[in-house]
Amino acid sequence: MASRKTNVYNTKGSNEKYWTAIFDYEAKREDELTLRKGCQVEVLSYDSHISGDEGWWTGRVGNSVGIFPSNFVTNNLNFSFPEEKVIPDRPFEIDFNELQLEEVIGIGGFGKVYRGLWKGEEVAVKAARHDPDEPVSATIESVRQEAKVFWLLNHSNIASLKGVCLKEPNLCLVIEYAAGGSLNRVLCGRRIPPEILVQWAIQIARGMHYLHEESPIPLVHRDLKSSNSKYLV
Repeated sequence: MASRKTNVYNTKGSNEKYWTAIFDYEAKREDELTLRKGCQVEVLSYDSHISGDEGWWTGRVGNSVGIFPSNFVTNNLNFSFPEEKVIPDRPFEIDFNELQLEEVIGIGGFGKVYRGLWKGEEVAVKAARHDPDEPVSATIESVRQEAKVFWLLNHSNIASLKGVCLKEPNLCLVIEYAAGGSLNRVLCGRRIPPEILVQWAIQIARGMHYLHEESPIPLVHRDLKSSNSKYLV
């Protein structure tokens, strides 16, 4: 997410000086940098104490110096910009009226997560929480940028993004639903054979390895726990 208060991702690596912007980013404050996809960013500091928040770096673009969200840049020399629509026959933006929300299945920093239905398919719906101290436009942009990053991910052990709702007040991500429930409930409910536990651990490790080493943008989950594993395995 682009918001300083809700950004849950971080870009890997701190030894490279020049990074490439992979998304456009419009500065919202005087101390922020505006990024254009493909531009070179000279990183001046990776220190969150200087930028003011985790996941934000200090850099220079041309004659402008400011802070920017680190998950909008990459130092991956093999990175190629994806097409705007990765899967043409699946709409990126979803009409909220097409969703049927059921029970709440989780609550996190982003907001509440619901089990839902979209075109007859079970999905997880992450409803964004709006910070009353920020304009609604900032929340919309944060959800949009979160979706852009999520849309790049493609791995069997990472829940896929179905689409995003960007019409206020219903701002949310629509994600693949794992019907098995959260891992912590399964572990508490019955005795699991060791070989099954090992397989589950391998699946989680593969998902994390993909995020850290193989995804188009290296990411750090920062909230990996058994209660969240229904989105990963």
